[in-house]
Amino acid sequence: MPMRDRAVLRARVEGISKILTIPTIVGRITAMMSTGTVSAAEIAEEISKDQILTAKVLKLVNSGFYGFRQPITTITHAMVLLGLDVVKTIVVTASVLDIVDAMNQYMEGLWEHSLGTARGAKLLAERLGMTNPEEVALSGLLHDIGKVIIAQTFPEEQAEIHEAVRARQCLQIEAEQDVLGVTHPEVGMWLLKKWSLPPKMLYPIAYHSNFHPRRDFADRTAVVHLADILCRAKGLGNPGDRRIPPLNPDAWAMLGLSMADVEQVCLQLDAEMA
Repeated sequence: MPMRDRAVLRARVEGISKILTIPTIVGRITAMMSTGTVSAAEIAEEISKDQILTAKVLKLVNSGFYGFRQPITTITHAMVLLGLDVVKTIVVTASVLDIVDAMNQYMEGLWEHSLGTARGAKLLAERLGMTNPEEVALSGLLHDIGKVIIAQTFPEEQAEIHEAVRARQCLQIEAEQDVLGVTHPEVGMWLLKKWSLPPKMLYPIAYHSNFHPRRDFADRTAVVHLADILCRAKGLGNPGDRRIPPLNPDAWAMLGLSMADVEQVCLQLDAEMA
């Protein structure tokens, strides 16, 4: 029987101590950033006090989805290139980087799909002239984090979801709804709210499969929506099913791209992922 009690589901997701144990220094850093009165140098100095966190932040910055040709070796350099909001999100994400690293453990190929979506989102955002394309890229990287949380938190239901996808050849999100009564974007949103992700990064993750043009940050959501579809169409990684979701016509209209634009982005994506 599907698990339909959303309050129970959410409590279980939010109660995962392994995932939600955020180091004290991360709370201190995010509080400093939220004041808006500290400098990049002050933030970099605070992060650098924790060698483990520093190593994880630099690992994530250099993981490939930002496309830097030269390695970023200091927190100060990352701050200059990426800005406060991106670094804040990276700090929170890096503090639980084991979850990101565990993607392929729970679903082989999910990391590659997530990385491809991040790179595709950045390329689309740049072509559209959007501000802070790195922020959009990070939303792309984390857009399927809910799938990992479902696999970790509800292993029996995950097995049912996997079997439903195999038997029905449906989208994983459809099987999630049938088995759990909630889907991975919503589960991801529950967790990421706990991480205090800014709404401009959270909304594209939460609604990439349920686009509406009147939601806040709809343009960013449309970019992640399209990047996810392009990666599926190109067979980059494994999102958990073999289907390609329909492109939301409102998202396509909002972006105002031509097919020539999309073709160029796909060529760039091929080159970068290679």
